[in-house]
Amino acid sequence: MCGLIINSDDFGETVEITRGILDGIEAAVVTSTTILANMPGTELAIAEAARRGRSASFGVHLNLCEGRPLTSPRSLVGRDGRFHRKRGMALRAMTWRVDLDEVTSELEAQIARVRDGGVEISHLDSHKHLHQLPGVSRVVASLARRLGIERIRCTLEEGSWAPGLTLGAALSRALRRRLAAQARRHFGRAGLRHPERVFDVRELMHAQERSARLRVLRRPFALSEMVCHVGTELADREKPGSCVRHEELRFLKSEEFRSLLDESGAELKSFWDC
Repeated sequence: MCGLIINSDDFGETVEITRGILDGIEAAVVTSTTILANMPGTELAIAEAARRGRSASFGVHLNLCEGRPLTSPRSLVGRDGRFHRKRGMALRAMTWRVDLDEVTSELEAQIARVRDGGVEISHLDSHKHLHQLPGVSRVVASLARRLGIERIRCTLEEGSWAPGLTLGAALSRALRRRLAAQARRHFGRAGLRHPERVFDVRELMHAQERSARLRVLRRPFALSEMVCHVGTELADREKPGSCVRHEELRFLKSEEFRSLLDESGAELKSFWDC
């Protein structure tokens, strides 16, 4: 027997993304999600999470690379007052050009907005995995411990290559693994728990053979997190991205996926089980 958390990122990014995630929760194929605290769908996401309690696990999707911050962090934003984009923020963090006190204040404000909305916070992760950046991971670990949050995502993927990955995506994944290994030390010292393995639903979707799909799912006696990004068809039209959200949702709701779960022996869990 193995445990599988199905976590959809970006709860609150837009109203349509939020509606798609709610569809997945209602269908019992999304067991966990994380809330963006500074985006157009935030209010809907917080209200739904507060109403649903522990029917799924609701965490905070810490954000340092999209939209406007909740505080006034000069080192984290451009001239337009919006966060630097993912690559720019990553480069700034890795060259120590971000003020970690500003990072602390901003992330604490994001957590507070979710908690003040009545949400019992299960765990932390981040938009584009930036909570694992040098310096930032130490801030996040300290915040979690101080605020009584016991669980976190650590992207301990098993390899740099997987079906469907481009070369660029594979290199990005390799860097993420390296940063995760470094961040894990800070998370461990703070007493934070995390699943033993993380993988993306697209790894499952792109595997051609059923046997290959089962190998992705089967990890005896382990708890894995499968990351997905689901949404409605309108969500994809309104805000196209690197993934097709309604296709991921359709796959998770399919008889094929349910059959794979049954055959693999994977038992659906949430972050409350971590």
